[in-house]
Amino acid sequence: MRDHLRFTQDLMRLRWNQPALRSDNVSVFHADNQNRVIAFHRWLEGIGKDVIVVATLAESTWYNYAIGFPSSGPWLEVLIATSMTTGLIPWSRVMGRDFSIGRSPARLRASANIVIPANGVVIFARDTGD
Repeated sequence: MRDHLRFTQDLMRLRWNQPALRSDNVSVFHADNQNRVIAFHRWLEGIGKDVIVVATLAESTWYNYAIGFPSSGPWLEVLIATSMTTGLIPWSRVMGRDFSIGRSPARLRASANIVIPANGVVIFARDTGD
């Protein structure tokens, strides 16, 4: 039960710290039925603290998976979770250097090659420097 409690606490903390996760604004921009990957963008108007949620129900980990982002620059990988772990461990690292500016797979402004863990979810947050 401790793992479940930590999982719940981590999700609640993330939702509190990322107001875009509570927003009504959502756009599913990537749905890959063959690889069982979905990605969506959530945001608050005029604030710039967007989030990108990427999830898979595949039994395989996807390495170097290209995902579009609404803007280039610094993004933080604020959560990575998989059914193989014993709960969620919020993990952060700057993803800005992984972006290739230009046309992305979803016709967004930028893209990055990311790792999506098997049966997992990865959440990125826009770092506005605030």
